[in-house]
Amino acid sequence: MPTALVPLCSYFSSLKSDPTGIGFVDSTSIKVCHNLRIHRHKTLAGLACRGKGTMGWFYGFKLHLIVNH
Repeated sequence: MPTALVPLCSYFSSLKSDPTGIGFVDSTSIKVCHNLRIHRHKTLAGLACRGKGTMGWFYGFKLHLIVNH
């Protein structure tokens, strides 16, 4: 992954254009474990937290994506 990071960043920076002021925002939940197993979860215990999405409660992360058009 680190070897692909520099070419990927340079490719995306070459695609940039002038901002138009129009942006698209979306978010999705990334579930780490089932709600009943929260107290036993140890891998991402310091980073993950409880959240609420359109499908109910979850334990994990919320990914936000903002695209400038």
